[in-house]
Amino acid sequence: MGGIVRAIPRVRCYHALVKLRFAPVSLLFLFACGKEPEAPASKLRVELRAPTSVREGERFDVECVVQGADGQSIEYAWSHLGVQPRLDVQSSGAAKQSLVAPEWIGPVDLMLEVTARVGAESLSTQQTIRLEAVDNPPTAEIASIPRCECGEMVPLTGQAHNERLQEVQASWRQVGSGPRVVIDGADRLQAFFLAPEHDGPYSLDLELTVRDAGGGESRVRHHVDVACDPGNVPLPKDQELELVARTGTNNILPRGRWLLAGSLELAATGDGPMEALLRFDSARGTGAALKLVKQQDELQMSTTTLAMSPEGVWHEPEFKRVMPLGPWPAQVPLGFEFESDGREVRLRFGPAGARAEWPELPFDVFLLLDQRPRDFAIDVIGGSAKLGRLSLRGM
Repeated sequence: MGGIVRAIPRVRCYHALVKLRFAPVSLLFLFACGKEPEAPASKLRVELRAPTSVREGERFDVECVVQGADGQSIEYAWSHLGVQPRLDVQSSGAAKQSLVAPEWIGPVDLMLEVTARVGAESLSTQQTIRLEAVDNPPTAEIASIPRCECGEMVPLTGQAHNERLQEVQASWRQVGSGPRVVIDGADRLQAFFLAPEHDGPYSLDLELTVRDAGGGESRVRHHVDVACDPGNVPLPKDQELELVARTGTNNILPRGRWLLAGSLELAATGDGPMEALLRFDSARGTGAALKLVKQQDELQMSTTTLAMSPEGVWHEPEFKRVMPLGPWPAQVPLGFEFESDGREVRLRFGPAGARAEWPELPFDVFLLLDQRPRDFAIDVIGGSAKLGRLSLRGM
């Protein structure tokens, strides 16, 4: 059954006599009712004074005003209600704060709350502040080499500084005159291109454009001067060039793509290990090398970068990546091939004269150079080396 429910005020009982008759028993109840006195209303009044709108980066003041405290001490608790953008407020402190409007990508409401505690009482109030913000375009930057040679791989490293880590789209293109290049990764911040061969020196200009989701964009350009030395032009495809097969002799390398092939037989001069460095010099003071260490019939291999002292002596850093290759018959020379694309050198090796049967390495070995490889040499310590024919073939 349905019924009507009415609010019943709190009551207090007094003297009264009510007789209820039920067959066969009569019951007497004594009660009287009256309203319970209400608690006195709080005299506290809290007001949050703040501007209705602020611009991003603007400093502004907020203040909590409490009326009815009658000289009692007041504690203030401040908070920003929301996730992003964050309004940096002190959680506790004085009645007044000086704040800085955060940077953001568009207009948004900021909700500020303050709670005032006076003795056992506390009251809270909130204020909405409109943040007037605009989506600033990203800032584009380019980090790359200012000069290179024909046939050299030129890395392009772009950066996009954007507020609140907004995603950006990148776009590279060549502008101005000069031989045309093909940019690999033209839609990424990190890209590269191969400087084209040419009869003489020339210049290139590259432009990076970055855009964010809000439509903001910026552009920046980078200039590269390209030298083309006629003394080390690339080898035509499949044409071979024989190098000097002697240890300690530097062989000048051409530009472009090539394959360097040869063989090496190591013989120790004592009981200790012997080391052979197959070295590429890429610039005046830097290089890279493949290091072979042989002790009796055990062989291990590793790669390293090299640095040249002012006196012209090559220094090796500590080798941290060593690959044990196991027993290697003393009477079988090593066969090796180095393939270059103009900057990066890739290694393959195995028993001389049995290229088709060379074992697969557990991973590819690369010698990474700051600039293209310019010279090749073999240095031996603690033993001697017998070199077979060294040759270059254009790729």
